[in-house]
Amino acid sequence: MDMKKKRFNELLGIDDDDKKIIEMIEKNPDITHSAIASEIDKSQPAVGARIIKLERKNLLTKQVGFNIKKVDIKTAIVFISTKDVDDIVQKIIECPFINHAFKISGDYNLLCFLSAANLQTIERLVDICFRKDPNVLSVKTNILIESIHDFIIPIDFEIENFDKHSDHCGPKCSLTNEISKYKFEKPDIDEEE
Repeated sequence: MDMKKKRFNELLGIDDDDKKIIEMIEKNPDITHSAIASEIDKSQPAVGARIIKLERKNLLTKQVGFNIKKVDIKTAIVFISTKDVDDIVQKIIECPFINHAFKISGDYNLLCFLSAANLQTIERLVDICFRKDPNVLSVKTNILIESIHDFIIPIDFEIENFDKHSDHCGPKCSLTNEISKYKFEKPDIDEEE
């Protein structure tokens, strides 16, 4: 039986011009429609229409955040094995510290990217959110040392309000349902300023 391997064009419903547009924008997000048009030998309005079509298909998206390759914010990759992955997903969906989360297969069924100003905060959050949860079977935390490629992580500035002595990560934390009052540290202010 000869099974033909599907190309990205077929899987994504695009043609070679669309693919070239995506490649050009990936290399230079600020490239003009005119520059793309001259490269693929199409009119500028045709390129604009193709870009709109690619955006509607979610093949071109913009994400604002910090590039972990260039900014010194600590990031951990946390693998979690749970009895009920959907229960944990509901718990972390609004967490300001968890930038990306994925259901995965294998020994662990959830992977999270967690960012904070320091490693102590990451350790405290992993303890609060996962290790103390009876639904969690095991947790493995790896600290990202260096990003080889650009990788954009959205940032929720609510993380600045985290109190390392609290039993929850902030106002959006699902654990606050059991806590009557939020507990935040006041930011340190230099007296010299």
